[in-house]
Amino acid sequence: MTTTHSGSAQLGTEAAGTSRFVAPGIDSLNVRMGPSSAYPAVGLLMPGAEVTGIEYAGWLQITEGSLVGGCVSTDYLTTDRPAAMPSVPCPHIVGRVTTDNQFANIRSGPGFSHPIVGRYTCHERVAGALVDDGPWIRTDRGYLNGGTIAIYATNPGSLNGCIPLHLLSPIPLCYNTDSHFDPGYTQATPRYLNGSALSALHRLQAAFKRQFGHFATIDLTYRSYAEQQYWHEKFGSPRAAHPGTSNHGYGLAIDFEERDEPWIFSWGAVANRWLLTHQAGFGFHNPYASTLQEGEDYHFNFVG
Repeated sequence: MTTTHSGSAQLGTEAAGTSRFVAPGIDSLNVRMGPSSAYPAVGLLMPGAEVTGIEYAGWLQITEGSLVGGCVSTDYLTTDRPAAMPSVPCPHIVGRVTTDNQFANIRSGPGFSHPIVGRYTCHERVAGALVDDGPWIRTDRGYLNGGTIAIYATNPGSLNGCIPLHLLSPIPLCYNTDSHFDPGYTQATPRYLNGSALSALHRLQAAFKRQFGHFATIDLTYRSYAEQQYWHEKFGSPRAAHPGTSNHGYGLAIDFEERDEPWIFSWGAVANRWLLTHQAGFGFHNPYASTLQEGEDYHFNFVG
């Protein structure tokens, strides 16, 4: 899950560009919740594993891959690329389901093509092993997408709307609606998502374009706490979640383009029907489909 923890503000906000390798000669390297050995370990890296992130005061905050946001000591890193990469880069990972009011899908295998066999509930603890380099995690109940969990917060709710943008992934501008709307959005305004959610969105967009000849246009994705306040003041509950409780605040929700008049993403329209039919195959879920709540035809959460 591309989020952060309470200690990450110390580690800088610029885009990451430092790549290192876990040094040989150790059994494994702990990935910790924060930049200190006092933080609990939330994962392991094997010697030779590559990590990319931001260095600060003897620690590196990981900014790519399934352990994004975790911290490793630079004492055990090297610039020397190993002759052979480790076959198991992370044999163990621990986290909690990030969403406040949804769930994370459990699948029978490591991929969206495998059927859903259960769910982890919001903030439920998850422990397992990465499959290859991730993002899928094998647990004792099945497989879930690592993008749905936070590995470095005992209370994932504390992350909502407070994620540094360098721990999120910018979506292509070609996905954006060309509409202008408050607070200051244009087609050129960057939108951001959790990295795993964006990978799933790319697959969805490719299939959507094959079907309709164009991308599924997007209004909103990640929302800071301040932007959540703006929308809550504008629309109130339940249309806008109370600030600090929206799945947009984790980069795990997408609002496809909304219009005042009926159109392709409106309930029952052609694009809406396609999204509801195919959503599970791309790891998304519209929680309002069964109730047909006014105004929520466009909202889809990433649930793996």
